[in-house]
Amino acid sequence: MTDFSVKFVSKKISKIRWRPKADVKSPPSTSFITGSWDDQENTISVWRLQDRISEDQDFGDATSLEHEPEKVFEMPHLGDVLDLKYLSSDTFAVASSTGDVSVLKHKPNTQTLANLHTWEQLHQFKTGDSAPCTCLAPRGDDWIATGGEDGKIVIIAVDQRQAIQTIEKADSCTINALTFLKHSELLTVNSYGQLKTFDLRQDLEKQAQIFSVTENHTPLLCLDKHPGQAHIVATGGEEGMLTIWDLRQDKFPMTLLEAHTGAMWEVKFHPYNPNHLFTCSDDGSLWHWDGSSFSSDAAAVIFCNIISLGNIVNITTELPWLSLETSKNKLDIASLLPNKSLPVNSLDIESSTLLCGTDSETIYSIQLPMLT
Repeated sequence: MTDFSVKFVSKKISKIRWRPKADVKSPPSTSFITGSWDDQENTISVWRLQDRISEDQDFGDATSLEHEPEKVFEMPHLGDVLDLKYLSSDTFAVASSTGDVSVLKHKPNTQTLANLHTWEQLHQFKTGDSAPCTCLAPRGDDWIATGGEDGKIVIIAVDQRQAIQTIEKADSCTINALTFLKHSELLTVNSYGQLKTFDLRQDLEKQAQIFSVTENHTPLLCLDKHPGQAHIVATGGEEGMLTIWDLRQDKFPMTLLEAHTGAMWEVKFHPYNPNHLFTCSDDGSLWHWDGSSFSSDAAAVIFCNIISLGNIVNITTELPWLSLETSKNKLDIASLLPNKSLPVNSLDIESSTLLCGTDSETIYSIQLPMLT
């Protein structure tokens, strides 16, 4: 049985992110951040995961070791927190429903945060009204790409107060998620059900390369790229469908998988064991997709260089996500929460500990010992 703890936090959690380790030799992180939404005063909070002994309710005996989140700092945030992304082990960016983007820093030797800079109304509609900044993608610790409901992509540098590049007509609808595929290549998903790639070195008025799932244009809401093979991408949509893409193929996704009964809000590969995938949904579920049981003759065997904060980890792994169409291979799918509740909005995983935040104002900490 999966071990988990539940923390009631009095805020609807929109995003949750582990604080990265300073380097690969450091022990697993015990600190994470959350952002809230749909409150009169939203907040960004810093948490620490501490071990505590749980006691048998009948006999009072110490029976197990649990991980209990403890809030160590909280600061107000203007608007809903729509995205959180770390740039380094001590700085992260925040996207707001006000159109603002901020970069915050963990102060050395304290549990507090400092605001390095806020770019106000970075996203705006043609009317001049602010447009929510829906998503962020860091490139190292210096560049951040942002997307919004105005259909724009804006590139900012942490040490510059003005945007360094803007793609005004990146999209005619909301950009829901984006990531850097390469140093100068961006990948986005939008509310028209499209996945697009942009080469920042080329004429920005040229048509982006466009991939579509189906002709019914169901919105795509989230994405994550394979940590060792950037051409393998997982996306989730409004209908709860999980799509695995091979961007080397022409125009069409590799595999469509029926998944949740509600919108899929986030999808993530395990950062060091990418045969494991995790999704969360508006239907209140959190799923673990386990492809590790695929036979090596069916899965594509690759050599990965997984880069984490400038450190390269070399691993040889099988890639089950390209072999899902074979009938003799089945994914093991496990539900990680004891029961469905209100929407599970966000998840993140570090080593063998998975975190998720919900609209039921709770944070779950889930231990997955098979991933140690």
